[in-house]
Amino acid sequence: SKRWPRGFPRPGAMDSPRSSKRTRYCTDPDLLIEVEGETFPVRSLLLMLASPVFRRMLESDMRETNEGRIRLPGKSKEEFKQVLPWLNDLEPKVKVVEGTLLTLLHWAREYQIERLTAACERYLAEVEVTVSELKLALDFDLKERAAHCLGAISADVARHIGDLQQVVTQPEVMMHLWPSVFAAAGLPPPAKALPLGLATELWPLAKAAVVHRAALAESYVGQDVNYDGYSGCKIKRVLDDLSVEIHVPGVGVCVAQQGEW
Repeated sequence: SKRWPRGFPRPGAMDSPRSSKRTRYCTDPDLLIEVEGETFPVRSLLLMLASPVFRRMLESDMRETNEGRIRLPGKSKEEFKQVLPWLNDLEPKVKVVEGTLLTLLHWAREYQIERLTAACERYLAEVEVTVSELKLALDFDLKERAAHCLGAISADVARHIGDLQQVVTQPEVMMHLWPSVFAAAGLPPPAKALPLGLATELWPLAKAAVVHRAALAESYVGQDVNYDGYSGCKIKRVLDDLSVEIHVPGVGVCVAQQGEW
């Protein structure tokens, strides 16, 4: 007898009970997500592309696959409405704003929504760097944002020294900051990573040294001084080694060591 071509359904096969299983991977709304009793139609293909977590649900033989309905118990429908465009639209028209940031970060982490995480990082790139912002980036594993915060804080340790207590017990963070802290305190950088116990004990002294040195530097700025035979010079900035930038009339900015002015 003639063999039926492999991969093609036999006549009547689509009428069998087994064929009643719903078709997946559709670009039209073909799936419902239920949150707090309200249902939201979504495109299964876009949902699976957006979230590996939802993809695993639909690729398994879980109840969601057969019913065409995913239930999210314990979730807020108001929060889900904020997340939905990132799951169901090719190009979401919504923007991340301050009021939705934390909600979106939590959902992006739980459901591994990479493009939502990226959108949150783009928003945060415009937010002023603080130690609290660094902690936020670390908590949600926002690598680019964390690197940016570490660089900005390292470049201006004295400004952030009062808040660094929040991360001083995190060696993986402080290994990037200790060299700048030591420099701001007028000390050579540590030759190796500080053990956690030593770092905790050393912190009050390091902080006090940075604060004192910053106050001293601030007291110099704006002073009128004589330099290299010129009068009417003014200190513009104090550098890490306590040398100063002096504006010399008719000459420009010169760097002078202590004792030279």
